[in-house]
Amino acid sequence: MKLTMKLLLLLALAPVTAFGQTNVTVDAGRGPVVVQIPSNYEPSNPAPLLLLLHGYSFTGQMMENYFDFAPLAEQNGFIFTYPDGTQDSLGFQFWNATSACCDNNNSGVDDLGYLTTLLDLLESQYNIDPQRIHIVGHSNGGFMAHRMACEDGTRFASIVSLSGAALDDPAQCAPASPMHVLHIHGTLDPIILYGGGFLNDSYPSAMETCTQWAAHNGCDAAPVSDANINFDGFIFGNETSVLRWQEGCATGGSVEFWSVFLGGHLPALSSQASSLIFQHLIDHPKPTAPGGFIRGDVGGDGTLDISDAIELLLHLFSNGNLDCREAANSNADGSLDISDVIYLLAYMFTSAPPPSAPFPGCGSQPISLDCLDPSCP
Repeated sequence: MKLTMKLLLLLALAPVTAFGQTNVTVDAGRGPVVVQIPSNYEPSNPAPLLLLLHGYSFTGQMMENYFDFAPLAEQNGFIFTYPDGTQDSLGFQFWNATSACCDNNNSGVDDLGYLTTLLDLLESQYNIDPQRIHIVGHSNGGFMAHRMACEDGTRFASIVSLSGAALDDPAQCAPASPMHVLHIHGTLDPIILYGGGFLNDSYPSAMETCTQWAAHNGCDAAPVSDANINFDGFIFGNETSVLRWQEGCATGGSVEFWSVFLGGHLPALSSQASSLIFQHLIDHPKPTAPGGFIRGDVGGDGTLDISDAIELLLHLFSNGNLDCREAANSNADGSLDISDVIYLLAYMFTSAPPPSAPFPGCGSQPISLDCLDPSCP
């Protein structure tokens, strides 16, 4: 508890730093909301959008100080906003997300309507890419992210929930389209319990939250394990296990579960934690079907050669741009990593099997990532 209070104090007092983007304010009916516009924003080019939702008793600025997404938003060309919820009788900010969390005074405030109005306003004033609208929420904000995905699922490419939970009754969530969901939870969270619990109402466990979304997305019931990562900087080693539901999912849907072993409600983020979250957003836009591509043809020149592997390496390690990320998904596993480079090189220089369809001809399906600039008709 003392550690949590110290972290909260540091977050409240931390200075706000500008990273080249322009800060503007908009008013969706509750006063000014800060919106950060990246320095490379051009009205003629659609930009991705990130909505950050704070936890109970936090503010939007405190939440941004915790995650430090601003430099990542600037680097990756995201429009970024972090609004405040309503104050309760104790003076704490909250979101009226689900029956469990966190309208403690039963105010009935319509936060879903407010946040929808905010997004509508941003889309009316800026060229927002409809394929790349994302939410990240902590605790109460994580509950709100799940709620918005259920109620307005066609709008969002992905949501990320840290220390939150889905609705307790899966029948109350009927997303209109598949959704990429990343759920992160500490196994020793004393506030939103890892195994589920009760606040104003019951809420599901971290695993049940993930299996709910896997079912909504039509994914195979059994997840696959990936390599552990270091998410909590106060815990030695790569303490966070990674599970993925990606097989059999409807196009545009997937689920990941990052389980932070011995982690609490407000992890002390490692130096890579925020970057890992942001990379998940980048890697999970809504799919686009128009036009076509050849799997493995990263450069879009109609052939597979060593230049394709080099271009993918530049993207992975030097933030190089890719016009069609699905073409770079050479092993068709729904993500971009070094295994795609290895798959390409193995095909080109050994007797390894070729990439799956569309290959060797052009096609538009299957697709799980984006292809913003198709390379063939």
